[in-house]
Amino acid sequence: MKLEKRKLLGLGFFILQAFAVWSGPALAAPPPAENEEYNFNWLDPDKKIYVLQNRKYTKANKVLLSGFIGTNVSAPFRTSYSFEPRFAYYFNEMFGIETFYALSTNAENSTFQALKTANPTSLPVVREIRAKYGIMLHYVPWYAKINVFNQVLYFDWYLAGGVGTVQAARDTRTSAAAASVYENENYFSFFWSTGHQYHLSRTFVVRLDFSGTYFTAPLYGTASQGLGNTLFADYNFAVGVGLRL
Repeated sequence: MKLEKRKLLGLGFFILQAFAVWSGPALAAPPPAENEEYNFNWLDPDKKIYVLQNRKYTKANKVLLSGFIGTNVSAPFRTSYSFEPRFAYYFNEMFGIETFYALSTNAENSTFQALKTANPTSLPVVREIRAKYGIMLHYVPWYAKINVFNQVLYFDWYLAGGVGTVQAARDTRTSAAAASVYENENYFSFFWSTGHQYHLSRTFVVRLDFSGTYFTAPLYGTASQGLGNTLFADYNFAVGVGLRL
């Protein structure tokens, strides 16, 4: 009887000791502070260490002066390049405004040369875009960093939209043998763009930008035959540099 009692007491002591070893760290751990500054446990409960992305390069209440060189990617009969200065001001890290003025050069592309050879007496009516200017609202929802050749590169990804004017010129000639005769046109336009601002320093950035332009203008079958108004779209890709002040 005494032997069984000792066995029971020994088993009970073993269970108590095992429970103390198992629960000791949990009981000794302090409860999480209620006013913890960053608490992201809900993101991944299996992890114990969390890192918050800090913003190293800021743009709130700062001016950004930019210059772009771009190319048109949608003109069917012209090879077009542009130079575009921009002026931007950011109210905070997410919103800003940007004004721009783009000047474009135009030259006949291989498609138009082939048309002149195939049918020299009946040419399409070509509308060239000579310049654009306007103002856009910037929305910058994404700030991130990437590793490029073991160097951390920070960038902003923005979306923009606004209004302005397109200055165009319409070639009215109908024969390849004739000289070009242009009629100047101005159209109210809508603009949008999206792009990246790569921060190389606190003042110097490299920019990539893809933009679209939409305006309503007359559609011509021939130089004198109008087919009514229609919506035209124009797209550009540009690379630029910026100075943040």
